[in-house]
Amino acid sequence: MASATDAGNSSGLDPATQRTGIFLAVGGLLLLLGWAVQPRFKPAEVKPAAERILFPELTDAQKAASLEIVQYDEELATLYPFKVVKSGGVWVLPSHQNYPADAKDHLAAAATELVDLKTLDVVSESPADHEVYGVIEPDREKIKPGMTGVGRLIEIRDASGSKLARLVVGKEDRQPGAAPAAAGGKLRFVRKAGQDPVYRVEIDTSKFTTKFDDWIEKDLLKLTPWDVRRVEIDNYTLAAVESAGRLRVEQQRDERMLLAYDDKGSKWMLTTLETFPKTAGGDAEPKSRSLAENEELDSAKLNDLRNALGDLKIVDVARKPSGLSADLKAEESFTKDLEAVSSLQQRGFLPLPSGEILSTEGETVVGMKDGVEYVLRFGVGTTVAESGKDEEKPGEATSEDVGTGEIAARYLLVMVRFNEDLLERPDLEDLPPLPEEKAKTEETEKTKQEDEDADAEASPPEGKQSVTDKPAPAKPDAGKPDAGKPDAGKPDAEAAAQNSEAGEEQAKPGKPDAEATDAGSGEADAPAPADATAANPDAGSPAADGPPADPESDAEQSDSDTSEAGKATDQSDGPSAAELLKQADEAEAAMQKAIEARRQVERENRRKQEAFDEKIDAGKKRVRELNGRFADWYYIVSEEEFKKIHLDRKTVITAKQQDESAEGEAVK
Repeated sequence: MASATDAGNSSGLDPATQRTGIFLAVGGLLLLLGWAVQPRFKPAEVKPAAERILFPELTDAQKAASLEIVQYDEELATLYPFKVVKSGGVWVLPSHQNYPADAKDHLAAAATELVDLKTLDVVSESPADHEVYGVIEPDREKIKPGMTGVGRLIEIRDASGSKLARLVVGKEDRQPGAAPAAAGGKLRFVRKAGQDPVYRVEIDTSKFTTKFDDWIEKDLLKLTPWDVRRVEIDNYTLAAVESAGRLRVEQQRDERMLLAYDDKGSKWMLTTLETFPKTAGGDAEPKSRSLAENEELDSAKLNDLRNALGDLKIVDVARKPSGLSADLKAEESFTKDLEAVSSLQQRGFLPLPSGEILSTEGETVVGMKDGVEYVLRFGVGTTVAESGKDEEKPGEATSEDVGTGEIAARYLLVMVRFNEDLLERPDLEDLPPLPEEKAKTEETEKTKQEDEDADAEASPPEGKQSVTDKPAPAKPDAGKPDAGKPDAGKPDAEAAAQNSEAGEEQAKPGKPDAEATDAGSGEADAPAPADATAANPDAGSPAADGPPADPESDAEQSDSDTSEAGKATDQSDGPSAAELLKQADEAEAAMQKAIEARRQVERENRRKQEAFDEKIDAGKKRVRELNGRFADWYYIVSEEEFKKIHLDRKTVITAKQQDESAEGEAVK
């Protein structure tokens, strides 16, 4: 028996060893089988940058002719499409009756955001993950109530209608390990519409907003607040009044205020204030009033009005009926168009047969320094759906759902006209007079003064006789000068010599007095001798005690007297030739100086007038441009904006604030 056991041990392994060997063999077979069936590792293939571009067809933003954004509101299960298209070379908003999309920078930025958009990596290729990443396409036929994970569709087409890009933007990648995005951009999950792969990209979704005011010109009036020169507030209402069994619209005025802003004093001034008593006919005469002692203008409210005009925002628009001209004058055919008139009346505006248009809530007229005058007419109130808040602030996790609320708003009509009185007129200088004109003026004034003095002398006081009324003494010969006096215009010494010579001639024997007199007056400009007839009544006959007069001697004496008289005249009556020439040169220089001064004033006046005329032309051109912009639209402003630009007397005029020091003294 022992021999049998030994034989078995010598021929085989220990049972425990056998079991261990079996386990090892089975384990080896399993390892071999696992190695055979395991998947082989494939290294990730890095694609070139050109292959990672999502839309290679979109290489230039200028190719874009339309941009459509479709957003989904999960709470209301409603789609909100928003589209911008290029029509006639101008971007417009079809959802707002083709209102111009003036925000050109925003348009360019939106289209550029998809140009060369590169994927960072692929996060999924399974359609089942679309809801997880929020990239389900907003399609009316595929979306069901209660569905979540619906993204925002962005579609760009060219002028022919071909699709250049269709992208579904999903949720933001907020994982801690995600790489930070560049300034302005965020990491988003996206996919190309109609394809399954989901990518991670860096994109700024604020460029694809559906808010109306993000796509239009925010500065509606295009005015600078500091250029406001005056504001006229005309508060009135329109009411339906029954008269003789018929309804008629009656204008009920409350007040009209004209306020001016003083740049130098930096303050507002009340120019006019008219109040209208309430009467049945609504046509009461206005009563003018001014600020009371305890009243003052609320400068803060008026400054807010001015600033609001410079930043007037609209929330919606509506197209006006055709037939209204740019200056808001209703054409004759327009008043007969019942549909057009109804369009105005529904919004609170009443066209009159005269062409004027009234509004239910009055109007505000704003005058600018350049002569442009804005007329803002306020209509009835309305409501507007609040725009979606799809712009996210950095660092905040905000919802992109479209807002479902409504805001109170009001219709507004805007027109512009030119008012030359608003311009500061040039200060033109008077032309300086020329020397001749100045001399004539002075001579005229002198003559006028002399005439006045003569008239005063010609009217003596009552009861007194004027000197000119006395009879003149009788003279022997009125036609000849007095023999005992020197000739006018001669020096006294020469006159005395002439009288002495005349006496000697008369004392000579043989010469009658008459001949001596004739010889002394032989030259026209020689001094006249004494009148022989006046000195001697018998001068007509020869002297009894003297010889006859010698004619030659008398002629020589006359020539001598004439020569001496001529010399005296040359020395006493006028300046010399040199002095006359000097005076002529000085007069010519003065004339040239006066002419140059006159021309300088003319040039300066002409420059000022031309600058003023240029301002008029520029103002009229600006009026045409602005009216061309405002002509076709009803504007809708929020009630908050309306209250800023539509003030009344109670708001503008407030009680004057008393100084604290004055209050203290009053208490004492």
